[in-house]
Amino acid sequence: MTETRMNSSIIQSFKHFLHYYQASNLPCGLIIAHAALDQKGIHSLITHLEKEEPATAFQVNYDTEHHILGLLLDDCDLGYTHFYALHVKDFLEEKDRLMGEMVVGNFPENSDHAEQMLSRMINEMMIEQTNKQEIRVFDNETIQKTDKKSVLIVDHDNSIVHLLTNYLQRKGYIVHAATDGKHGLEQYQNLLPDLVITEINLSGIGGYQFINQIKNIDKQTKGHSEIMVLTNKQLEEDIKRTFEYGAAEYITKPFSLIELEARIKRLVEVTE
Repeated sequence: MTETRMNSSIIQSFKHFLHYYQASNLPCGLIIAHAALDQKGIHSLITHLEKEEPATAFQVNYDTEHHILGLLLDDCDLGYTHFYALHVKDFLEEKDRLMGEMVVGNFPENSDHAEQMLSRMINEMMIEQTNKQEIRVFDNETIQKTDKKSVLIVDHDNSIVHLLTNYLQRKGYIVHAATDGKHGLEQYQNLLPDLVITEINLSGIGGYQFINQIKNIDKQTKGHSEIMVLTNKQLEEDIKRTFEYGAAEYITKPFSLIELEARIKRLVEVTE
């Protein structure tokens, strides 16, 4: 099954706020709902919530492509976020606009990385759509305990991206892709994958800068992703520079899929 990319407008709309809450170590609540709304419905929802809970500051965004409603609550713990979600649910049900489940979460109670939590909440809803009209608390441990490893491919060559995506998905990996450095970095911040396979020749953000930015994100999130370079560059100075920046593997094109898979397993597969 093709993994849904987390490119929801909700993430872009809330990104600045989530970075602020995390940097300031302030709590915030997140509510995600599978709902059918238009601009009039969104305005009515806002009016309803301002009436029911006037003391609570909130942000609203609606992803029209995926029919997902997102709410960001200022300075709210998980208990209150769940209580607030009941008001949202009542409104959507009364208007017959609730299409499935609702998911609630809180930074930092559910996760110590606010943007990553939002991305995973949305991703779960996109993939595991259900008709159950109930409120569920986001379970970060469910994601962490999965046996599947996630891979981000960043390459300007669409044929390489297509080849690797199909091959690695058949091998059981969760695969995401980007065709330039800027999009790749956005994907990385949202996903924090187990492995990044990247070309050095990238647009938007150069390959070395891309690797360096990944390492900076890892320091901020206290995470770690392995980096494999897959490139046309074969000069010794390029290889040396890549390892100095923190890459774990360097493979030149053309390449063997069997060799590439073997190196991936050495990097990310857990041995008993």
